[in-house]
Amino acid sequence: MMEAVANAFLVVYLDTIDEALLEYLDEDDEMLLDAVRRLRLYTSTLLDGALTPAQLTEDWDDFFDLAPAFVAAYGSAELEELEYAASFLGSVQGDAEVTLTEGDRAYLRELETQLDMYPEMRTTTEE
Repeated sequence: MMEAVANAFLVVYLDTIDEALLEYLDEDDEMLLDAVRRLRLYTSTLLDGALTPAQLTEDWDDFFDLAPAFVAAYGSAELEELEYAASFLGSVQGDAEVTLTEGDRAYLRELETQLDMYPEMRTTTEE
């Protein structure tokens, strides 16, 4: 029953932001593994410094909606606290260059860990 609540929450959360974000959900209203893998890839790329938040905005702006959606639906209380302290999520505007703070890095490291655990958290299997 908890999974159904999380899934319904995720649908409402994403639909409230932009209906187009629903394309990242599967038929069971869980985040697609491909979307999670892409979130993981960009999280690592940000941590490595190979991509800046501004470059990520140009490359895949949906990251800034999907990462918080993932945290809200699947994240731990610790990750939610780290997200609250992360400043880069709300400060990336257009071409503005944002430097990651230590709080941002702590959030991204924990997000990376929880994205890795997502396949085991899923209530359904994806072929």
